[in-house]
Amino acid sequence: MLYSIDCWMTTNKLLMREGLDTNWDSIPLKGGTSMRLTLVGTGYVGLVAAVCFAKLGHDVIAVDREPVIRGLLENKSKVWEPHLEPELADVMAKGRLRFETSIVKSAADADSLMIAVGTPTRPDGQTELGHIHEVLAQLMQSGTCPPLVIIKSTVPVGTCDELEASLLAAGLHTEVAFNPEFLRQGSALHDFTAPDRIVLGCKTSQAETMLRELYEGIEAPIHVCDRRSAELIKYASNAFLAMKISFANMMSDVCEGYGADIRHVMNGVGADRRIGPEFLSAGVGYGGSCFSKDLQALLTTGKLIGSKLPLLEATAKVNDQRIPRMIAKLISLWGNPLGKRLCVLGIAFKPNTNDVRDAPFLTLLAQCERHGIEVQAFDPVVAHVGAKAVKVMDSPYTAAAKADAVLIMTEWPQFAELDWPYLLHLMRQPLVLDGRNLLPDSMISQIVAVDDAVYVPVGRPMECSTSVREERP
Repeated sequence: MLYSIDCWMTTNKLLMREGLDTNWDSIPLKGGTSMRLTLVGTGYVGLVAAVCFAKLGHDVIAVDREPVIRGLLENKSKVWEPHLEPELADVMAKGRLRFETSIVKSAADADSLMIAVGTPTRPDGQTELGHIHEVLAQLMQSGTCPPLVIIKSTVPVGTCDELEASLLAAGLHTEVAFNPEFLRQGSALHDFTAPDRIVLGCKTSQAETMLRELYEGIEAPIHVCDRRSAELIKYASNAFLAMKISFANMMSDVCEGYGADIRHVMNGVGADRRIGPEFLSAGVGYGGSCFSKDLQALLTTGKLIGSKLPLLEATAKVNDQRIPRMIAKLISLWGNPLGKRLCVLGIAFKPNTNDVRDAPFLTLLAQCERHGIEVQAFDPVVAHVGAKAVKVMDSPYTAAAKADAVLIMTEWPQFAELDWPYLLHLMRQPLVLDGRNLLPDSMISQIVAVDDAVYVPVGRPMECSTSVREERP
């Protein structure tokens, strides 16, 4: 039985299994007044925003470093996002989006300038704003700046006030507004064009008018507020979502202790419309470039004014325990982990993205290396990790060959459709740890029908084959 990697990379199949809109182009975008927008930064947020604003009918210039722009022009973007590649090609062909490397040149005739550069966390817990300051330094040195600078990057409270003061001190009468993003990687285009809300943090009615014109054509509630409140909205939103995930994981430990089923518990809790079902899935914990970073930034923000945030501290602590707890389960089943081989399905921190930043997989890899566990992994879109401690294979079946256990790390929907009895046949030991509770009951029944097979979920009792049950006293 042969399987090729191609069958796991069909984007539309992935999206249909996830229940997402496979034709986001059908969303009506009634572009209004055309604006000249310069957008600095072409990472996940910047590139998606550039494409979507161009699709709305604006004239967009996206600016980044020369190697990044060269890659985009050669169709070699490091960003993998469903539907992004064809939409990027479309707006470029229509002349709505072009790429440049000079911030000053690109911003010279712009109506507004949007900044979507990275703001990583420093070792002391504070947010690194160097990339934003670098952009503004070039504008101040040139003596020219558009009338409105829009910060799309996530920044600490009070940043926009400080940036505007710096521009004013340099003789540039420019207003700085904050317009946070709420994009989920894997569905970013859909989230941009059909958002739950659009937050506009600005000081004057003129800035509000320009921001509203920028988003004209997208039907969504618009929340207008002061800049500091907008900056806090972004942090508070991500912190609350992370808190929901940690709550579900905390309750999963209780469920395991009492033999309850976390799926039923969270379905019952999420049915309350005051709570909602989203972000209540137990598993290996949250990851990615936003939740951990923004949670830490908000904790640091609180410390700066002497405000303790114990709920957020607990959220991070619960999340930090997920991978060690999973490893402890694995070792308890193995006995001696030294020399064992683990097959890991999923490297990216979530489905429909190639982003491995702060992915739970990286924490797992470090733990496995410490315990002498060999790791073979597979991911539908991540082909390279850059760590010697893992072999990235070209299919889930080659990753499972002669493995002593398989761990589902990322809830890629096609993992639920594998030929699990065959995959277990390839392994030395038919042990399945479902770190995302991904597999349906029908597939679990097939797994435990295999001799000596053991299925270990999260937040509910494990299941094992008849042969294993008979061996137990």
